[in-house]
Amino acid sequence: MDGKIVGLSIVIIVLLIVAAIGFYEYSVASGSLSSLQTQVSSLQSTVKQQNSTISALTSETSQLNSTLQNYKSQLAVAQQNATKYASLYSMYLSMFKQAESNYTMYKQMYEQLLSQVSTGGASYKEGAALNTAFKFWDGIAIESYSDVVPYLATNFTAKVTGTPFPGSYTYSSFNLTWLQSFFNGYETVYFYTTSLPTITQVNNDTYQVSTVIQYFVAPTNNPIYLQVFNASITLTIQYIQGTPLITNMIWNGNELPPSQVIAGYPSQHSLAEWTALSEVLSEINSLGAEFPGHVTAQYFSPSATLTINGVLPTGLKNGTYSGLGSIENFFNTWDNLFVFVMEYSQNLLPNGSAVPLSVNVILNSSGPGTAEVIANDTPFLLFVNQGEPGFPAIYDVHVNMVSYLMYNSTSAQWQIVKQTWKVSQVSALSDTMFYNLNTPTFNTIGEQTVLVNASQGAILKVGPVETIVKPGTYALLPNGTMESLYNFSLILLSTQAVLPPASDYNNLTPTYAFAFAINGQISPAYSLVNSTKGADPAITIVYAPNTWTSWTWFGGKFNGTTYVGGSYKFADHWIYGDGVMVNNQFFKPVIWVFEAGTTAQGQVSPASSVKLSNAYGLTPTNAYTEVINSQQGGVIVAGNIITIVQPGTVINTPIGELSNYNFSVVFYNPLNVTATATGQVPSLVFAYAINGNVTFSYTASKPFITIITTPSMGAEMWTWGPSKSSPTGYGYLFRDPILVTNGTVVNLSFIKPVPWVLTLPEITMSMTSTSSSGGY
Repeated sequence: MDGKIVGLSIVIIVLLIVAAIGFYEYSVASGSLSSLQTQVSSLQSTVKQQNSTISALTSETSQLNSTLQNYKSQLAVAQQNATKYASLYSMYLSMFKQAESNYTMYKQMYEQLLSQVSTGGASYKEGAALNTAFKFWDGIAIESYSDVVPYLATNFTAKVTGTPFPGSYTYSSFNLTWLQSFFNGYETVYFYTTSLPTITQVNNDTYQVSTVIQYFVAPTNNPIYLQVFNASITLTIQYIQGTPLITNMIWNGNELPPSQVIAGYPSQHSLAEWTALSEVLSEINSLGAEFPGHVTAQYFSPSATLTINGVLPTGLKNGTYSGLGSIENFFNTWDNLFVFVMEYSQNLLPNGSAVPLSVNVILNSSGPGTAEVIANDTPFLLFVNQGEPGFPAIYDVHVNMVSYLMYNSTSAQWQIVKQTWKVSQVSALSDTMFYNLNTPTFNTIGEQTVLVNASQGAILKVGPVETIVKPGTYALLPNGTMESLYNFSLILLSTQAVLPPASDYNNLTPTYAFAFAINGQISPAYSLVNSTKGADPAITIVYAPNTWTSWTWFGGKFNGTTYVGGSYKFADHWIYGDGVMVNNQFFKPVIWVFEAGTTAQGQVSPASSVKLSNAYGLTPTNAYTEVINSQQGGVIVAGNIITIVQPGTVINTPIGELSNYNFSVVFYNPLNVTATATGQVPSLVFAYAINGNVTFSYTASKPFITIITTPSMGAEMWTWGPSKSSPTGYGYLFRDPILVTNGTVVNLSFIKPVPWVLTLPEITMSMTSTSSSGGY
């Protein structure tokens, strides 16, 4: 029903009632009309209010209708969800039934596990007790209170016998005494059990764990003194409020050397002895090697002292050198003073026998290790450096050296804290016995002596030295007598106490020496001379490199085998070839000391090449050519021929004089020539050539000295050239004079660059002696 209709109906009814009443009252009391009019006005006001209310109700009714429609829509969605939820319910119901089945299975498994736990609890407790024991032992090795104390019961007690730190301990005293001593006393700790621990159950809550443990420890105060504590340990472990704690420890320990525990490991004392000995010997070696002071003193402590007392070489001073810097300065003085040092170290027993150095080492855990190294006889052979006081003196000093060492854990090394030297000087011969280092001495190591006939000359060879005494050479004696027959000796000598010549001290090294002797005398009072008493030097060939030279030495005495004393006089001049050096100036029977240098002492003539043609019917097969400077001369080594072009040799040619020229040694085929008139057969055919010319028209101002290594018995030398009597136009012109010794043929007369033929007799022929005639 519509709200307005209802309202109107009510109003009509009310009005009817009011009208009826009005009529009634009007009829009853017309005097009440005014009152009724007032009431009517009131009712009209009420009606207005009701109308307002009706309007509000109408609006609410509209909202309710809208809400109703929304609820209807939600109801439709809910109906759809209900269908889905019904499906999910079915699925979850199935899952619940499966879970119910699983629960039954897990319950059975739980009951089985509960049964196993009830029977395995004892094994669990045993393992936990063992775990506590190992954590306790490991905590000791870690050296940490927090890794030890948590495993001790407050009623813990310990009984320690042997090492380390024996005694009876409570919980408190063990922590404050035993652990503190162990942690402070050792800086590095390792441990292991020598066998698996044994575990014994005392009751339901108590177990005993027993084993033998070895702790490797390095003392803090002396870390090189590695110690091994071998301890038999029994721990009582009790479960207190469910936690396994150690209530008692029995420790019975003893110390073992590492060498007993580790197979093949050397003892601690041996290691320390070797180190201390090595450092002292390193110092002694540094003194011998003349290392800088800081190297020699590298094992001295910063505050070390070095006390020197005794008879010292000039330049060194006695006294106590305090501090590393002062000690290094002493060793620097040593380094500068000596150019060469030989040394060794030993101990001499009272009976005079020598033994190795004495080393005494003291090791303990309470303080640093100490060592004493005694070398009561350390000889030094000291060669004074050039420019230093006493040069060229050689000192033989013996040092009684005692070294005191201490281990420095900060630098992790043994250090020499004190060293004493007691120094004495002795004669070098007392040590070297047969080797003299102070008095220059030359001993004969090879010798050849020949009786020289002045008309024939001689060739002598000893080792790498060969000497030619030219024909026409006499011996001039001190009294002025000139001998045509005399004994001439070529002697090789070893050297002792012969230093390099002062002017080349740093560049030359004496090797060995040789000498001439006339009638057994090595003395400048004798001379080799010609018929007019002018000097007539021998020719000396030495097989040596051009880095060698020699110095003349005399002034000593010769007893036939040993030459003692004397000194260097002057440097000698040599002519150099390839591996050969030649001298043509020695005419006094003195000593020449060979000196080996580091650089060339003379120049070898440079090699060259020239065009060579046939000459006098001979075809060249090979040639050696060098460029010769006439002022310097040269030595040409050509196969088995050594040719010496003497200094000052110029070549006269038809068009002038040559002072610089190509000099060649030319070889020819021996088949190019015939046998000699004496029946000998050609062995060697060669010629000299000047600038490629083999010709009789050139003449040298000095003879070419020719030395040939060849079979020499019965040898002859012939000049070859143009011959009218020969069918070929070439032949032997004349026989040349030669000197012959075993394996060597020498010619001293060749002055023209022409061919020569060396001939030898056939084996069936008798050997003939050499003869001489004219020649070029």
